[in-house]
Amino acid sequence: MTDALSEPWLDDLREQAARRLEEVAQLQDELTGLYAEARTAEGRVRVRVNAAGRPIALTLEPTATSMPAADLADAILRAVEDATTRAGERVAALVGSLLPSAELGAMLTGRPTEADRVAVREELDALGCLDQG
Repeated sequence: MTDALSEPWLDDLREQAARRLEEVAQLQDELTGLYAEARTAEGRVRVRVNAAGRPIALTLEPTATSMPAADLADAILRAVEDATTRAGERVAALVGSLLPSAELGAMLTGRPTEADRVAVREELDALGCLDQG
């Protein structure tokens, strides 16, 4: 009788799982260091955002402060938007093989996916919280 824990298919499965976990850990490291930058207003405004699109740096050239306040605010917002778009593209390129683009977009914007909704319904049903009538 062979030991069930040493079956070749199980060894292969363990190896695949270990490789996948290593890939995910590497991906997490890459996402942690991922950022994107954008410049606007003739280079007077520069914004850096992280992988989630949150601004982590804002640089204003000295001449930027001479811009009308509304123009400066608009330039900052445009730079944030452009940098966020670039960061999203980089994230999508990194994790595109792991997640469908719709789920990735939902995850990055904080919107629930259909899979999230189904999981919540199943959990509520298991707890007897859904009205069956």
